[in-house]
Amino acid sequence: SFLFTGTGFQLNNAGQQSVKGFELDTTIRPTDGLVLTFAVTHLDPLYDSFLESPVGDLTGQRPGGIPAWSLATSATYTHEFGNSGNKLMTRLDYSHESNTAINNGLPTFNAGLGNTRIFQREVNLVNASMILQLDNGLEIGAWARNLLDDQYIITVFDTTAQAGSVSGYPSQPRTYGGLVRFKF
Repeated sequence: SFLFTGTGFQLNNAGQQSVKGFELDTTIRPTDGLVLTFAVTHLDPLYDSFLESPVGDLTGQRPGGIPAWSLATSATYTHEFGNSGNKLMTRLDYSHESNTAINNGLPTFNAGLGNTRIFQREVNLVNASMILQLDNGLEIGAWARNLLDDQYIITVFDTTAQAGSVSGYPSQPRTYGGLVRFKF
């Protein structure tokens, strides 16, 4: 555990941690040009022994930042324009992380002030792209990340020298872009 304590960093190793879970990953090609993917992961981690964490004894608690469920799915369609060698590739993907505690607490915000607030996050991201690949090696495309502008906090930490204050890093906003490249 590596936590910022407001004036410095504290590094403590858990005595023992275990995790139980499962993962499923599949790819399906129902028709020519269409590829569907789906993956799911379920994790149930536990601090078997963590007596001296920066926020006290965490033995028997779930480590922060590890969602119980993670899902990822995508659809990619490649349209070939006859025998010309030209292709249009379109992709849409979605990823989800179930609501989870970002960390196990903050030394000055939680323990120092006697409160128990734990910050949470849930992630739901949709991305899309479209690329035209020409036979001559030229590629032109457009993409969008975080298409639905899902907003969440990636991590939080005690603010420097301001007991009771919390700082954090927000997720990336919706972004758009384009690409032009030439393969030879």
